[in-house]
Amino acid sequence: KRTPATSPAGRQAHAMVYDTVHQKVVLFGGGRNLSDTWEWDGNNWLQRMPAVSPGGRSEHKMAYDAARQKVVLFGGYNPAISNDTWEWDGNNWLRRTPVTSPSARANHAMAYDVARQRVVLFGGYSGSALNDTWEWDGNNWTQRFSATKPSARWGTAMAYDSVRWVTILFGDNNGGNETWEWDGNNWLQRMPAISPSGRSEHEMAYDVSRQRVVLFS
Repeated sequence: KRTPATSPAGRQAHAMVYDTVHQKVVLFGGGRNLSDTWEWDGNNWLQRMPAVSPGGRSEHKMAYDAARQKVVLFGGYNPAISNDTWEWDGNNWLRRTPVTSPSARANHAMAYDVARQRVVLFGGYSGSALNDTWEWDGNNWTQRFSATKPSARWGTAMAYDSVRWVTILFGDNNGGNETWEWDGNNWLQRMPAISPSGRSEHEMAYDVSRQRVVLFS
């Protein structure tokens, strides 16, 4: 347990991602529609005060675009369900206005595909569960279609396997324990002999050095 001199206020349903260029963990929002931006450098939390910032929100998602060196934020409750796209460059937030965009949603899943240099988004909640797949290339969102795909769901988690070049998806709001992989063209359901029990609103991350996806809670 770390005991930094300064720290964000307690919260839930926030979003966090690692900025590999600035070597900082970036946190935004959560709680009762908070709109604060924080960075963790391994020793302390620093609150950033950009001139422009996304509105307060919760159950939004973020992914780090390594090629463009930007944190990408999409959707969430603020307090209505939104479909806005924002980018953080380490100093400021910039709202993007793409020609096409996913519909408003919250509690979706996002991960960055390193090989294809795309942010992948799946599912979420917008009055009902969704099961559409979208990709962000830095300029526009494109909906992707596959002959097979996961059923509609929210509260799922995704992580990108940079060795096998696939995005891994696990779990759903109905307590399912399906494992799916997105290779940039198709979704493939995997059938492992051993699997975590069904769950939702968990988290996953990829351990590069050990070449493993880690799932918790």
